[in-house]
This record gives sequence, C-alpha cells and structure tokens, in this order.
Amino acid sequence: MQQVLFPPATFPILETVNLRLRELVPSDAEHVLRIFADDEVTRYYDFDTFSSLGQAADLIIKQATRYEKGEAIRWGITQKANDVVIGTVGLVISHTSAIGGLGYDLARPYWRRGIMTEALRIVISFSFQAVNLNRLQALVMPGNVASMNLLKKLGFVEEGILREYAFFKGSYQDLHCFSLLRREFKH
Repeated sequence: MQQVLFPPATFPILETVNLRLRELVPSDAEHVLRIFADDEVTRYYDFDTFSSLGQAADLIIKQATRYEKGEAIRWGITQKANDVVIGTVGLVISHTSAIGGLGYDLARPYWRRGIMTEALRIVISFSFQAVNLNRLQALVMPGNVASMNLLKKLGFVEEGILREYAFFKGSYQDLHCFSLLRREFKH
C-alpha cells in the first residue's frame, strides 16, 4: 500500500474554471451561518440547523484543528468573482486504509447550477493524485436523491444500504454507501 500524503505543509487551495476552494477562516463565520441556518441544507446532515454565529465559528475552529491533526480537510467553496463562502466540501482521511470520507454542502440559492459537480471533481482529483487515496466514499441518507444523483454522475457506485448506521436527528438512520476507486477515476 502506498503512503497517504496528508496533511500538506500548507493548506491547499484548489481552483477550477469558476471556483476557488480555500481554507475556512474566522471571518467566514457569517457566511457559514447562512449556509447551516437553512433547514433545507441541514435536512440530511448529522447535526441540527445552526441558530448562532458561535456555532459557525466553532465549526471553523473544529475544521482547522482536524486539519492540523491530519484527520480531515474542509474547504470553503467560493466563486472566483468574489471571496464569499457559498458551501463547503471536505474529506475525513483514514491513513491506514487510504480511504477518504467525502462530505459537502451548498447554500440553497446555488443549488442546481453545477457548482457542486465542479467542486467535487477537483476534490476527487486532489484526493487520488495529491493525497494518494485509493478509495473515496460518501454516506447519503435515503431521500437525498439530489446527492445520490450527483455521486452517480461523478462515477460513484452505490454499494448498498448501511442499516441503522448512525444516530442523529433523534433516531438511527440508514445510509446509502457510495464509493469511487482510484482505478475507476476518469481524469
């Protein structure tokens, strides 16, 4: 097995034609709050809708700490035209298995514009090429059809349902498991 190359010495900035993915910083808290204060955004999330700026600030600090420990990376998604965070995308890294757990969210006004497809493509490429992961996986709640369709569009394979895999939103939740292997990735 090849060594996972994470975390890089400096936080990686990823750019696409339209987007810039960068580190979340404390001044992003207001924009992060706008994203996670929307019940529709957090509907399929494993935490409750935010109600305070402090929750957004805590999330930013938590993500920075996880990066420093080599556990995870979470980018703020911005459009190149401005530096406002409109969503986030990230990986939780398993060094021993060379697996990345993928997670993402986007403010509702930006849904269905191809933004998350564009952001995930660059993150997938980074994961396989720069971090040297062998597998990416995403766990999706039943009913989150948009997320399932997005993953399939990007080449992920649905492996099955993990029955009552996690406890959040007050009950045990089934989760659909999707994966993409490095050898399946089409650059």
